[in-house]
Amino acid sequence: MIGSFKEMDKKRKAYDKERPAFKLDHPVLKSPLLPVIGSILSGVLLALSFPGYGNATLIYVALVPLMLAIQSASVKKAAWLGLLSGFVFFMMSLSWLRHLTGRVEGVGLQLSALLGFAVLALYCALYVIPFSIAVSVGAKKWAGNNLRKNIRFMFAVTAVWVGSEYLRGVLFTGFPWNSLGVSQYANPAIIQVAKWGGVSVVSAYIVWMNAGVFITFRQYISGSRSHKYKPHIELMVGVLPVALSVAHGMNILLNRPRFYEAVKVALVQPNIEQAAKWDDAMDQDIRDRLEELTSAAERIEGIDLIIWPETAIPDFLRSTYDRTSYEMVDKLVEKGTPILVGTMDYTINEGRRTYFNSSILVGTNGAEIAKYDKQHLVPFGEYVPFPGLMRKFTPIDIDFGHGAGSTVLPLPGKAPFSVLICFEDIVAPLARNATLAGARWLVNQTNDAWFDPSAQSEQHIAHAVFRCIENRIPMVRCCNTGVSGAIDAYGNIDRKLKPRKAGLAVAAISPRPEGMEQTFYTRKGNLFAKGAVIIGIGVMVVLSPNSLKRRRKKKTDI
Repeated sequence: MIGSFKEMDKKRKAYDKERPAFKLDHPVLKSPLLPVIGSILSGVLLALSFPGYGNATLIYVALVPLMLAIQSASVKKAAWLGLLSGFVFFMMSLSWLRHLTGRVEGVGLQLSALLGFAVLALYCALYVIPFSIAVSVGAKKWAGNNLRKNIRFMFAVTAVWVGSEYLRGVLFTGFPWNSLGVSQYANPAIIQVAKWGGVSVVSAYIVWMNAGVFITFRQYISGSRSHKYKPHIELMVGVLPVALSVAHGMNILLNRPRFYEAVKVALVQPNIEQAAKWDDAMDQDIRDRLEELTSAAERIEGIDLIIWPETAIPDFLRSTYDRTSYEMVDKLVEKGTPILVGTMDYTINEGRRTYFNSSILVGTNGAEIAKYDKQHLVPFGEYVPFPGLMRKFTPIDIDFGHGAGSTVLPLPGKAPFSVLICFEDIVAPLARNATLAGARWLVNQTNDAWFDPSAQSEQHIAHAVFRCIENRIPMVRCCNTGVSGAIDAYGNIDRKLKPRKAGLAVAAISPRPEGMEQTFYTRKGNLFAKGAVIIGIGVMVVLSPNSLKRRRKKKTDI
């Protein structure tokens, strides 16, 4: 084997001396429309890789058309083409946001909702620009016939993409929706590496493989691979991390330990339309449906906890002026099973009322065992940034308060857990903090009726898969309209109810064993992504025009 590699290396060196110089003067590349087509094509391929379209393997070549389009472009043109590609990607993959126009009344608010959708897609597309610039400048400086420089180029553009993707998830409260790695959620063997560096690791080897494919195509287009002997080392190097991650993942999945402790939960999916949740005339109908499904759950033997979705009841569980919902819950828990209630809540301090999106665990005696207040709020959904300027463009009259931190909720006789409300399961640090605080399993209570019918609910559960793998912790998801079910600590999804169907499901999960060694991600968090940010900044500095001019001047002086 060693001899064959040495022989291959000798042939490669001989071929490098013989093959023609690298030139990008193919007639096809001179078409003025080609860069725009390539940019749009990448945006479309990226979107097609995510739930809603479901062609996950496309992600491994989705960036290649954009890279080919900008390889010879100026910095300014590359930035615009990258912005266009990102805009197409996010407009398609976030198309479920268009349903917000049906949730507000009046032409003005509907136009504001559409504009907000477009602005969000454009904002997310901004984070593609650094990658596009790195590809454009890096391809001229490094990519060609030299293997070492090609690998340097692949490493550089991968770091820039991953760093930019991480920043999108943390800046201005963060919007980490649809990182490239999320597209692989349905392939557990490929994504087990997330326990080392989160979804960013998966995104990294996706970009790395795209860069390897790009280098290979580029060499064919230039004519530098016209020789009979055609080594594809860059392509093989590009595929290598994917192959290693599959081997690593298969080894984990085939040799995973067995967890013997079990928690049996009943998931109530009431399937209440968003418009009905706002209609006071529907309040009793909502309570009746919750009571009917919960009563059915209490007839099932061995249920440890009944879970309702986010803001399941139409009012405040702890209201001081209307006890209707509390009396219903109190009557239900008397039958012997605690209920985790998604509800709005409030506190009064010095006459000022602060509202929260909360989850309250009610014991069998009707008393509150523990409460969690949502930490990561949705802009324009639960609060309005710059309210003096922006509130008139939204239907939001009040702002919710932020929860103080992760809460570990004790379940009598069973492993403690933590709650993630609404989109909090897409925010990786929240699940990590809950695990560090002592949670041994997670509950996601969400509504998702805002965007039905759409691919949003499937994209939502795709993100939850990574929270489980990152921390080796299982999760149950209870949704108003779906997708309700369970995810084990290795990312396998057990779907329990069809979306947009009212029903009851039972899920049995095995909590994270007490004293089990924490994953690298749980211990160190987004260390990998933060490293990519630092390296990416370094790459952009090295490739900056001023840096290039200084190096040229230094060579001239010498």
